[in-house]
Amino acid sequence: MNYRRLLYFLAVVEAGTVTSAAATLHVAQPGLSRQLKTLEREIRMTLFEQHGNRLALTPAGRAFVPLARRLIAETRTTEEAVEGLRAGRVAELTVAATAATIRGVLAPFIAATGSEGPPLITRQAGHFELNDTLLDEADLIVSPAPRADGLDTVDLGGSPLKAHVAPTHAWAREGRTEVALAELCDVRLFVHSRSSVSRAVLDNALGAARLVPRRLTECDDGPTVEALAVAGHGIGVSTDPPRYGAYALRVTAGVPGGGGEVLQVPLHVAWLPGHFAADTIRATALRLRDYLVGLGDAVIPPPPGPDAR
Repeated sequence: MNYRRLLYFLAVVEAGTVTSAAATLHVAQPGLSRQLKTLEREIRMTLFEQHGNRLALTPAGRAFVPLARRLIAETRTTEEAVEGLRAGRVAELTVAATAATIRGVLAPFIAATGSEGPPLITRQAGHFELNDTLLDEADLIVSPAPRADGLDTVDLGGSPLKAHVAPTHAWAREGRTEVALAELCDVRLFVHSRSSVSRAVLDNALGAARLVPRRLTECDDGPTVEALAVAGHGIGVSTDPPRYGAYALRVTAGVPGGGGEVLQVPLHVAWLPGHFAADTIRATALRLRDYLVGLGDAVIPPPPGPDAR
């Protein structure tokens, strides 16, 4: 089975048409069509069927997609392993994460750690797609989603939910560090959509406490959530670090003035068992955990226990 034909097959799956895939791959459309036909002959399956101007995967084609991705990932990993052996070290690692995790966790970590360890190249993905990126282009993921079976992992602890307010807000002037969930229900909130894990944490806590915010507006861009808060339009709720002079308070599930459990999004690093750079990935994950714990006011330290499973 030809490696390049697998790449062509997945490109057509993503693009939906041979024409679009050919443009993306910078190859001639007739040649790409011939490569797909050759692949079908090699595996003795029909992968596509024509639906108008677009190609649709057959049932066999849909079943073949994850296998093709796994084969590509294994081939890429083998090539990288050979390069690493030649160079005597891992050249770089690709890490997939959500946009919020890249902005609030990975980018600051990369800047703070200097040249220690291999460069981390980030790739953005939705939290529901993160595990799939390990079969495609990612060496490791930093994920807020529940841990999947069959992956090696390192827990990073929890990224606390923060209420961002303007620096002139009363809570900022009082120097408060925490705000109870009930206090947020009396003001206008800017939050992420339900596709966000941080929103799920917020909604679950509101439901458990039987609380309903007076006014809630969705905005999926973290910097905009904070900009709206700094401008005085309301309070922005996210796990992102403060920007634009925003003042951040941890959100607790307790009663006003009474402390309580801090709401947080759990994070973990995961990678495929047997990865050629597994030792380097684990070491990078542990450095990331130490970095986050060292921030103190940014991430709650992880509970004691095994480093990975």
